[in-house]
Amino acid sequence: MRPTREQHLSALAGHQSRTDRFIRGELKAEEWRPIRLSYGLYYQLDHTSHMQRIKIPGGLLSADQLACLADVADRYGRGIAHVTTRQDIQIHWVPVEGIIEMYEHLLGAGITTRGACADSVRNVTACPFAGTAPTEPFDVSPYCIAIHEYFLFNPLNLTLPRKFKIAVEGCVNDCAQAPVNDIGLYAKVRDGARGFSLHAGGGLGAQPFLAKPIRDFIPDRDLLVWCEAIVRVQHRFGERKNRNKARMKYLVQKMGLERFRAAVETEVEHVDGERGAELRTQVDEALAAYRPPQAPDTRRVAVTPRADFAHWQRTNTRAQRQPGYRAAVVKLPLGDIGADQMRAVARLAREHGNGTVRTTNDQNMVLPWVPEAALAALHAGLAEHELAGADVATIDDVVSCPGMDYCSLAITRSMGMAERLRAHLQAVPDTANGFVERLGPFAVKISGCPNSCGQHHVGDIGLTGHSVKTEDGTERPFYSILVGGAVGEGRARVGKRLGRFREQDAAAVIAALARFYERERREGESFRAFVDRVGPPRLQAVAEAGLRGEEASPA
Repeated sequence: MRPTREQHLSALAGHQSRTDRFIRGELKAEEWRPIRLSYGLYYQLDHTSHMQRIKIPGGLLSADQLACLADVADRYGRGIAHVTTRQDIQIHWVPVEGIIEMYEHLLGAGITTRGACADSVRNVTACPFAGTAPTEPFDVSPYCIAIHEYFLFNPLNLTLPRKFKIAVEGCVNDCAQAPVNDIGLYAKVRDGARGFSLHAGGGLGAQPFLAKPIRDFIPDRDLLVWCEAIVRVQHRFGERKNRNKARMKYLVQKMGLERFRAAVETEVEHVDGERGAELRTQVDEALAAYRPPQAPDTRRVAVTPRADFAHWQRTNTRAQRQPGYRAAVVKLPLGDIGADQMRAVARLAREHGNGTVRTTNDQNMVLPWVPEAALAALHAGLAEHELAGADVATIDDVVSCPGMDYCSLAITRSMGMAERLRAHLQAVPDTANGFVERLGPFAVKISGCPNSCGQHHVGDIGLTGHSVKTEDGTERPFYSILVGGAVGEGRARVGKRLGRFREQDAAAVIAALARFYERERREGESFRAFVDRVGPPRLQAVAEAGLRGEEASPA
């Protein structure tokens, strides 16, 4: 059953009471901590201000919701929002005194923060091109929404051993990164019937694990039955004493895949017997309720394109399976977007798309359903608000966690490292003047600590921050560099470690590896395949040559 506004308001009333007591000094910080975390409110680095995480299931937003988020960013977050690697929106510098009012404002637009932190089912992610991807067997969006709504007020939610992540994917590119989730689902059609292949036990962090196959096909109407069963198994058997071992990936490791799979199958029988019909009805209702806005008319008045339009169109638009339309990707450097820019994207989505926007796991936004004839006008509108950057999903479009600029757990300034890389690429002749587009899709992912919020383990090149004591006894920022990570059903893997490099040297190392790949790759060869063919020792030599400002000799 879909959560009601009354349920949300009742939960917020309890939050209001405890927050008021905390503000009056009647509740200690540690006593208030569980309730603030249950609604996604974190201490920032200075431990006096807060960051608010806002759940965006599947990254799906209406233009009106995006405008609401812009208002929230203006009123509570210094006018800036941040898109995360799980399709959430984060607002920084939030005052505690206004949080309940903020939650009510968001709720009025159909947005919640419940379960955005704490030991809960976190934001359910999905392919940002769902409903339009040429390769998808069907649109996974309503299934993502069904899972999100089902677990919001589930009795097990907020009482799990640790955070719990679910991803639903429909396209071959695995934009939702299913293998690094506690539950990963891939859309399938078998004998004309919809369903999913089911994987479980993935997660990154200091020890990365990739999800294991549980079932090669479950009928789509059984989706909530299987998700409930897996969550129950984690709730019952997951580690409760040592939080460092409390993610479900450790439970799968401890039990072994066959025992874990058997426990899940047994629990499926119990769930099915208790509530199977009800849960299938909930899936049916979610499918019936999901009605994407109508596609806009493809006819448009001709607009003279800007000089940089052709480049942007090549790199930032994706073909839809619906003829005459394309999905446009708005590049957000490091995931940041201003409130006025959000309002502009909302307006452009109404004018040139179908009034919807999607956030992505690589910290950008997608405007689907743009008529091909409207692309030039859309690009011009984005340019007016400094949002027309080209080369999405390339070495110039770095994914990064907030790092030491905001996070109390971070060891290095990961966002600063991303800025350093972009500056280096623009300053060095060999990586300027068209190199980025020639190189093509190339994922650089940076985490400011081993927790892997930047998902560095599965990037083409991944960096994780460390603090290293040098010979003079000073603690200096370093980065471990991994190469050849990947996601995708049956092809996911953690990158291979090359070594540890000083922060000031890391950009030159990445650029050297990218130049080597661009020069030596075979036709159609991915970087993952290139790493396998060339091997880490050869890449290590390339990295060291890059430190000296040299080019390594051909393989």
